[in-house]
Amino acid sequence: MIDDALLEPLMDRAVGLAERGGGATAPNPMVGCVIAAPDGRVLGEGFHLRAGENHAEVEALAAVRAAGRDPRGTVAVVTLEPCARQGRTPPCVDALVAAGIREVVFGVEDPHTGKGGAQRLREAGIEVRGGVRERAIRLLIEPWLHFVRTGRPLMHLKSAVTLNGRLTRGWGGPRWITGEDARRAVHRLRRRHTAVVIGIGTALADDPLLTVRDWPPPRALGGDADPPWPRIQPLRVVLDTELRLPVGSRLATSVAEGPVLVLCAERADREREGALASQGVEVERVGSPAGRLDLGEVAAALARRGVTGALVEPGPALAAGLIAAGLADRWTVFVAPVWEPSDDALPLVLANGTPVELEDPVWESHGSDASVSGRVR
Repeated sequence: MIDDALLEPLMDRAVGLAERGGGATAPNPMVGCVIAAPDGRVLGEGFHLRAGENHAEVEALAAVRAAGRDPRGTVAVVTLEPCARQGRTPPCVDALVAAGIREVVFGVEDPHTGKGGAQRLREAGIEVRGGVRERAIRLLIEPWLHFVRTGRPLMHLKSAVTLNGRLTRGWGGPRWITGEDARRAVHRLRRRHTAVVIGIGTALADDPLLTVRDWPPPRALGGDADPPWPRIQPLRVVLDTELRLPVGSRLATSVAEGPVLVLCAERADREREGALASQGVEVERVGSPAGRLDLGEVAAALARRGVTGALVEPGPALAAGLIAAGLADRWTVFVAPVWEPSDDALPLVLANGTPVELEDPVWESHGSDASVSGRVR
């Protein structure tokens, strides 16, 4: 059995590998795997890139063999309990057993009943341990765990505010509230999710791209031998009841950089739909009682596309709507050390009378800014 002191650094490495898959793995989770000798030497590693391709364990075993090494008698350290059922790829437990792995250490149990392979590995004579770095891994794959449990995407709100809770700096003020470090952290969040969602108000006011540009940083995990970070862009989604997204907007003209979906009402402009579609923008019509998009139908439309987690960058009306509908699952708020006195600066949320509390909050610093992230109660 591998020494406990060696396990956490190896699992940390596996977590870093898992993150490389980003939202591209959906509807599968991000998973990383390290194959190590009993003394802790790393012999091979891999991660799941996207659904339908090799799982992390198979990639790691292939790396061991490509280096001319024998995986027999080694230890597999993997973020998620290896799967035991045939899907688009064969069960990972079969590959581990056939390779002669001596021990498997995983972080989080597979929540699918009957899919986890720990029991089958034990029956094959392999030592199995779980629960290593479980909290960090659960946070990484939270969208997938939520999707498995509920059947709908995890809606993760992201906001940046001043000290007095303003989303903007007032008319004619600076575009950015937070600094570069905080903005880089936002790009990391975007990459971890399958989709990025905004309302039409944000699209018209900011004309954003919503792409991942500032993550990963160069040589993020150190060393030229690190496997590459695949280029991944989330599905970019605009909630646009009346279909007002300009044909010349940066979103509509950048489909080559990543897909764009506009969700609108049945009554929305058909001519505008045709113009957007001619540029490669997908338009889908959803229910809109009381003149606004049904946010439950929005979530269902995303689920049909295999979106397990959406990073929502809302204005005050969309934030209020998601909270009131019970669809705000996690909220990350970046706070800049700025007090904004302008009367026209937008508030974080339009008043809706719904109290909000963040459970198990995590505070982080980003240069001169800070952030807090927690589950929405």
